[in-house]
Amino acid sequence: MSGAEAGLVLGLISSIITIIQSTYQVYEAVDDAKGLPTNFKKSAAKLPLISKLLEDAEKPTLDNCKLQATRLHELFTKVMPEEDDSRLDRYVKAARTIGKGGRIEELVKRILDDLQLIATKFPEVMTPRSKEQLAKAIEDMAKLEPSLPDGFENAPAFTHYGSGAQNNNMGGGTQNYNNSTGNQNNGPGQQYIGINHIGTPPKSQESS
Repeated sequence: MSGAEAGLVLGLISSIITIIQSTYQVYEAVDDAKGLPTNFKKSAAKLPLISKLLEDAEKPTLDNCKLQATRLHELFTKVMPEEDDSRLDRYVKAARTIGKGGRIEELVKRILDDLQLIATKFPEVMTPRSKEQLAKAIEDMAKLEPSLPDGFENAPAFTHYGSGAQNNNMGGGTQNYNNSTGNQNNGPGQQYIGINHIGTPPKSQESS
């Protein structure tokens, strides 16, 4: 590798490390992970290791690694800041903008796989200890259940994770719902609705 190529590689590595560290800072700045899938916490725990391993790395795979790091950063910045129950909704929307492979754990897995490829092609760039940590991280991520269901990127844009009803009308006709108790009257034309009271007629008064 020439000096110019080495300089480009080092510059790319540095930029990826900056993205990863910035992503982790977004996560660390929030005290409460309420409303987040479990995989967010488990994936975020691998970011310091990724940053450390990148400090030892090399090039061709780094372009793809940078793409995954950028997508990961976008997910964290869109989902983490506001502490409320809509985090999961924001996660779904952010993952859909990435498309297939947009789950948080998949992005981290691909970065780790890229690092594994680098370590395989250039065994001298990582210490034995770093290689062990990388293999363990890949093993941990492989055990995670999907944080979003299959086909999430193509699902309708209606997500409901709370209690109660969700009523969506994606057609062109009239939609009538009664989500409470009591009667509901629907029909064409005019409707006359009233209440008939039936009781005992009053007793006649006798003349004195």
